[in-house]
Amino acid sequence: MSTAERPLLEVRDLVVSYGHVEAVRGVSLSVPEGRIVTLIGPNGAGKTSILSTLCGLVAPQRGSVWLDGREIAGWPPHRIVAAGMSLVPEGRAVLGRMTVEENLILAGELKQPAAALRPAIERQYAQFPVLGERRDHPAGSLSGGQQQMLAFARALLARPRVLLLDEPSMGLSPILVKQVFETIAAIHRAGTTILLVEQNVRLALSIADDAYVLERGQVVLHGPPGALTVDERVKAAYLGG
Repeated sequence: MSTAERPLLEVRDLVVSYGHVEAVRGVSLSVPEGRIVTLIGPNGAGKTSILSTLCGLVAPQRGSVWLDGREIAGWPPHRIVAAGMSLVPEGRAVLGRMTVEENLILAGELKQPAAALRPAIERQYAQFPVLGERRDHPAGSLSGGQQQMLAFARALLARPRVLLLDEPSMGLSPILVKQVFETIAAIHRAGTTILLVEQNVRLALSIADDAYVLERGQVVLHGPPGALTVDERVKAAYLGG
């Protein structure tokens, strides 16, 4: 198996419960190194619960998660970040009263040696110039698209091998959505493997190498985006066909 095909992230029979409610019911999926894989499905399908479990915010009831050949299910979030996986959460979750610079320092100081932190932040400013221009501004004063760039920069400070993206286009105008997806493509070209949860199914399928369709906590369809875009069930449910 080539490096491009090797699963960098693998989920096997994952079950996630909240009390007596099973949000994820036996999901298995694979994210090959160097690929973009997308999870699509209606609200409540379990997509965010999967990402939350992968990054250690939620403990699985059953199943396993493998990152680069290591079982990481149940690890605390900081250990998972150190192992090479970072999350850009739904809603961006920037610290609005802190400046852009303070947000990045806080994110980076736990993940970077002190001597490497400043160069690492400057690399993010080079990648996202609008953040450098507004480094002394409160993060809450940024536009939605700028806050999404800050959320990307914050996650990338950890130099992840796998980047988890939860609804990156949520609440943004069409122009900003286009910019966000251009950014995702650039991050991918730079060598980061991506697992994407996205409400804009057409855009998600246009950028992905592989796709899983979830309903009621289970995978109901899996395949290349080209095949799913002509599937009558996907067209009827998600593409307006």
